[in-house]
Amino acid sequence: MNEYTQIIFELIIRSSKIYLGVFLGFLWIKSPLQKYRKEFVNFTISVFTPFLIFISILKIEDSSFWLFPLIAAILVTIIGLIFPTLLAKLFKQPKPDPAEICTASFSNGLNFPFPIIFAFSPDGLGAAGIFLIMAIIMRNTVGLWISGMKLNKQSLKTIILFVPIWGIILGIILRFLIPINTTGFVNLSIIDMVFEIGIFASLMTIGFGLEKPKFEYKLQILRVGVTRFIISGLVAILFVNIFSLPAIIAIPILVQMMAPSAVYNGLYAEKFNLNTEMTSQIILALTLIALILLPIELFMLQYMYF
Repeated sequence: MNEYTQIIFELIIRSSKIYLGVFLGFLWIKSPLQKYRKEFVNFTISVFTPFLIFISILKIEDSSFWLFPLIAAILVTIIGLIFPTLLAKLFKQPKPDPAEICTASFSNGLNFPFPIIFAFSPDGLGAAGIFLIMAIIMRNTVGLWISGMKLNKQSLKTIILFVPIWGIILGIILRFLIPINTTGFVNLSIIDMVFEIGIFASLMTIGFGLEKPKFEYKLQILRVGVTRFIISGLVAILFVNIFSLPAIIAIPILVQMMAPSAVYNGLYAEKFNLNTEMTSQIILALTLIALILLPIELFMLQYMYF
């Protein structure tokens, strides 16, 4: 089997798992189980998400590269804040409103990227967890500011009560402050099994959102798409190459910086009275595009690091 045949074979195996998870989610909402959709999403966010983050952080062996995922998450926010407005000015288009800026600034750091990172570099999920920490912090500070909200007791309470935050906090405490060896625990077969179930559950939540797309906000979809996939993607490639980052750090950064807009943007739009219809259309359109472009992304990762 030559090099390119091997690459194609690996891509088929890895991409099929990702598409299967998304397809199972799509089947779920087309079946009588649709009525339990909200419960499934809440369970995933409250149980599987903090578990995935918690175990990922515990599995980090070398913390010397933690700074790079943190910087990458900040870069994603800055790119989203700047480029939709810049593109609008460049082409003399209407100025983006807060819903578009928020959707461009906060990428999907978990549901879409984690399965891809898990398929290519399971040990890289620790770095992905660090990226997610900063992304959540940025979403609940800068994001609230964009939305016209002040960082007060209520917004701080929202951050603290967001269950995945506790997966992060507990993971960091055990990883650095408690002098116990967690290696045996995180490598138990039962942990690996629950972890894989959590990955599939995350993929299924993507499938939940795959409805018939609307294109009433074509201009906004285009601007956010260029920002998320082209500008952020080029910055990610430049970033990992300038610092010659190893695959365990580079793969999470590349995948998360090039991810579509976060599904959670829809929840924030509803909570803070932003344009929910625009937000949902952008998220759906970019998620569909990301799924279509997935084989190209996987080929790039396979070619660069394997």
